[in-house]
Amino acid sequence: MDLTISMAKIPMGCKMPTMGLPVVLLGAKVQGRPNFCTVAWATMIDDEPLKMAVVVGKDRKTLIGIKENSTFSINLPGANAVVATDYCGIRSGHKTDKSQVFDVFFGKTLTAPMARECRVNIELTLDDILELEGTDMIIGNVEEVYVDEECLKDGQPDPEKLELLMYQSPGGPYFIKGRTVAEAFKAGQDYRPG
Repeated sequence: MDLTISMAKIPMGCKMPTMGLPVVLLGAKVQGRPNFCTVAWATMIDDEPLKMAVVVGKDRKTLIGIKENSTFSINLPGANAVVATDYCGIRSGHKTDKSQVFDVFFGKTLTAPMARECRVNIELTLDDILELEGTDMIIGNVEEVYVDEECLKDGQPDPEKLELLMYQSPGGPYFIKGRTVAEAFKAGQDYRPG
């Protein structure tokens, strides 16, 4: 297989190219009330113990609740929750009470609100906050993961049933998983360079 690329590389400056990112509803209890904000910068950062990180603007009300309770949630909405998810991203918690947007439930920590309408809910305890210039990176230890029963296949989450919401950065739109192009950890197994 010849992988020689003859196309020229064009410098684009210091800006991110268009890419798909998972949409996350970050949840925290702020002064006794559930609050959610929509973010697209979230990832798993360790698997033993399981840790996740979310990057948010310093002015987010949800950040106040995370510091207040040392708990938070990462909620992964499906296509079914796109309108409420977008609402939580365009309305500031400082000006809008978002405690009634979702049917809220609590798990082990009792202080990390989770949105029942989301297909996957991840309950976390705060591990660290890395303060960056314009944002903060919140690192949390995963305490429990909840998945809608109807989104399981043979006891495991089924990506086709989850229809997790994605965001095409920068500027949108929202979309869901497209076609599979290859199996991870298998596609390159027989590849030999040269």
